[in-house]
Amino acid sequence: MDIILTALDSLNIWWWLGLAAILLVAEVVTGTTYILWPAAAAFVTALLASFVGWPVELLSFAVFGVIFLILGDRFVKPLLKSGTESGLNTRATYLVGERVTVVGGFTEGRGRVRHGDTEWSAKTADGSDLAEGASVVVASLDGTRLIVKPA
Repeated sequence: MDIILTALDSLNIWWWLGLAAILLVAEVVTGTTYILWPAAAAFVTALLASFVGWPVELLSFAVFGVIFLILGDRFVKPLLKSGTESGLNTRATYLVGERVTVVGGFTEGRGRVRHGDTEWSAKTADGSDLAEGASVVVASLDGTRLIVKPA
């Protein structure tokens, strides 16, 4: 028991800053933002460490950790994610409303269309067949398949 009390008595600003640094490195590795909040709590606790004893340090770390997690997940995380829709992995969503050209005749309502230099798998919204060279409009998406309708 004495060894635990001795270890707790040795908690100081450097210990908390070290914990904050380790948690920040773990956050960079994972990129989840969930480890960011305990790291922030450890930093705030480091600021308090010079003025309070270890029981208050542990309590403040726990309280700040929970508060930062709740507030960060509720308010900060949506702000970090807003504006990140670059279209890099969802390129097809930008095709809705665009004109595309049928690259081979459609059979049973399925075929291929071309937009720029890329061919896409497509199907017609009403199941009709389209002739090669026809101009159609992308109505929606079904996974990675374009749903098209006559222009």
